[in-house]
Amino acid sequence: MKDYKPILEKFFKNQLSSSEFETLLINLKKIIKKTFKRLFDEHVKNLFVKYYGSDYLEALSQELLLRLLHQKNVILNLAFVHENYLSSVIKNLIYYHLSSGFKLIEKEINFEDLFLNIDPEEQENLKLETTLPKVIVDYLENLSLTHTIEILKVRLTPKEIETLCWYVLTHIYKEKIEYKVNKNVLYKRWERLKPKLGKILGNENYEKTLSFKLFELIKSELCKEFYYKK
Repeated sequence: MKDYKPILEKFFKNQLSSSEFETLLINLKKIIKKTFKRLFDEHVKNLFVKYYGSDYLEALSQELLLRLLHQKNVILNLAFVHENYLSSVIKNLIYYHLSSGFKLIEKEINFEDLFLNIDPEEQENLKLETTLPKVIVDYLENLSLTHTIEILKVRLTPKEIETLCWYVLTHIYKEKIEYKVNKNVLYKRWERLKPKLGKILGNENYEKTLSFKLFELIKSELCKEFYYKK
């Protein structure tokens, strides 16, 4: 039986290459899939598809990585980390979501809140930027950005997306674009949109914290149908 301890040790020490990290994710997804098939019926799997979407294995694999990080000291003291151990962690994670009614997902919380069941005294010592290996920080950041884009697609109206794109293209990228409505109308729309964006992004000062990566995704994923360069 495969021993996962060596690869997890490298993961904890941030010594995984990109290809090794991808291989680890693939293996974890396979174990998650097998755990669903072995311990749960189709109805349970469908619940996760309902709340997570078709990429439920991707979402659960990153939650599993965070749980494994939380159990790092326990894992390092084990002589052997077999698939059954990982499956038991996955089973507990699945039961957690089932017993909580998927409240964690419905709240659309940030990734720090995925540190589940951590005592308050430990929370100060478990900060993402100081605890997680860089490879997973980058991975989670990309997932978070993609998730944000999907939320914007659902919660913004076509007019609001058009207004957001106008702001990003003209104020961030300084592009000359063809306006489909009066420029003054766009300014007024932007002022009305800003409070809604603050609520969606969970930060009233979101304009100061928006990242270039998010602007790039907004431009590529949301703006093509509204604006074109002259």
